[in-house]
Amino acid sequence: MSHALEAISISKSYPADGGRVQILRDLNFHADDNEFVAFVGPSGCGKSTLFNIITGLLQPDDGNILIDNEETTGTTSERVGYVLQKDLLFPWRTVIENVVLGLEIRGVRRREAYERAREMLRIYRMEGYEDKYPSQISGGMKQRVALMRTMITDPQIILMDESYKALDYPLKIALEGELLEVVRRERKTVIFITHDIEEAVTLADRIYVMKARPGEIINEIRVDLGTDSPLIPERRMSRNFNDYYDLIWKNIGIAPVL
Repeated sequence: MSHALEAISISKSYPADGGRVQILRDLNFHADDNEFVAFVGPSGCGKSTLFNIITGLLQPDDGNILIDNEETTGTTSERVGYVLQKDLLFPWRTVIENVVLGLEIRGVRRREAYERAREMLRIYRMEGYEDKYPSQISGGMKQRVALMRTMITDPQIILMDESYKALDYPLKIALEGELLEVVRRERKTVIFITHDIEEAVTLADRIYVMKARPGEIINEIRVDLGTDSPLIPERRMSRNFNDYYDLIWKNIGIAPVL
């Protein structure tokens, strides 16, 4: 069976104190088209290292990354977009100039790039902020701009590394709902790293639970909250929500936090 993304027997270690420290060991997982997959686990389980391997920024010691059954290990792919925890917007560029950055790098004509950016600003309810600079907008708006900057290049797979961690709770809830609406409408595959179990259960179709170093997958949980609603409060009111939360918490408790 072909998956949007598949990782096969991924292992990674780093040199330390004359030896090597094992960060990831024999990870096997997949994400399918139009699926929201979350990874949860304690600090030190190697989730961010895993993302760097998926994007081709790091070469694994062993194992393979496949996108649509095509070998991509150690190489970057335009089919993969990355949204970091920090928005990393360029402070000297306006909102719309930040959004079009990826298109500029790909050589898209200026007029076409800006037309696409204005449509995206409309979709993300950021009309009127085109000419503002990052210092002039809120943290939530910055995260919207960071997501737009990724989405405008139309990646097949979106990697999100604790992208809403720094936001206050009401804003985080609002952006989670917006994210669900956007990825469903655009039919994207999302792989989401989070330490927040509630966030994982709320958003994901499937959750991989990892243990601390060396990072290994200890459980795969398919989530069914009994609703297709993108409204976060409604999803968290599901009668199954607490059961999934408790299961993941017990899984993570198997291994000590490093």
